[in-house]
Amino acid sequence: MRDISYNFGAIRDSILKLSASEIIKESKSNTLNSFMDMVKKNSILHKQHLIFKNLQESKTFDKDRLAERFLNQNLQLFSNESWEKILAENKKIRRELLDDNHVEAKKDGKLFESINIMIESITKGPRFTEHEKEQEAYEFIISHLTRPVISESDKSKEVNDSPKLNNAWKFITKIAISNFNERFKHLNESEKNTFKILISDNATKTNYFKAIKQENFNLIDTKLKEEKDVHVIDLLNTFKAKLDNIKEVNYLSLDESIISCLELKERLNK
Repeated sequence: MRDISYNFGAIRDSILKLSASEIIKESKSNTLNSFMDMVKKNSILHKQHLIFKNLQESKTFDKDRLAERFLNQNLQLFSNESWEKILAENKKIRRELLDDNHVEAKKDGKLFESINIMIESITKGPRFTEHEKEQEAYEFIISHLTRPVISESDKSKEVNDSPKLNNAWKFITKIAISNFNERFKHLNESEKNTFKILISDNATKTNYFKAIKQENFNLIDTKLKEEKDVHVIDLLNTFKAKLDNIKEVNYLSLDESIISCLELKERLNK
C-alpha cells in the first residue's frame, strides 16, 4: 500500500494493537491515552479520526447517490487543510507513539488507502494528478458503503433523498444535512456535534466559535467563584489565559480554534 506508514487508519490500527498488548501486561495503556489526547487536541488528527470512523463503521446505503453524498460530506472536513500538514502530523504521531514498530492496517487496508487518496486529492486540488487512482479510490469507497448486508435493519435509510449527483468528482461545498442522527449513529454525541460544526460554512463556524469561547469563559468564572483549592484556581486561571489568547481567527485556523474550545469545555465539565 502507498505510504501505508503514514496512513492515519493504519497508524490507528497499529496503536490499538500495541495498546492491547500494554493492557494485557500492565492493565493500562499509556500509548492509547496519548493517542486519544493528541486526537482531541489536534484538528488535523481529529478530522481524520472522524472520516475514517465514519467511512469504516457506517451502515450501508441502499443507493449509490446516498453513499456519494455521505462521502462528499465527509470530504468537506478537509476543504481548508493542506496535504503537507496532514502528512506531517501523521508522521509525527507515528514517530512519537510507534517509533520503529511495524505499521499496518488490521483488516481494512484497501479502504484506508482509498480514504487517504481521496483526502490527498481534495487537499492538493489541481496539484493532484493521479486521477486514475482517485477514481479507483472513490469507486472502492462507494462499493464499501453500498456493500450487501445480512439484515435490512443494518442499512442506513434516508427519506428525504436528493437528486443523483451529476458530477461525483467535484467537491461539494454545501450539502444539506438530512437524517443526520441516522446517518452518523456510529459516532458518539460529542463526535456528532464536532462533525456537524466542522462541515458548516465559515459564517456558522465563526458564530459557533464565539459562542463556545464565551461559554467556556462563563464555566471558568463559575468554577472560580466556587473553588477553594489554590492549585485548582491556578489551573482555571491558566485555562482562562489560554482561552483569552485565542483571538479572532481566519478561516484557515478556525477549525483548530473550535476544537481547542471543545476540548477545553469537555475538561471543564468533568
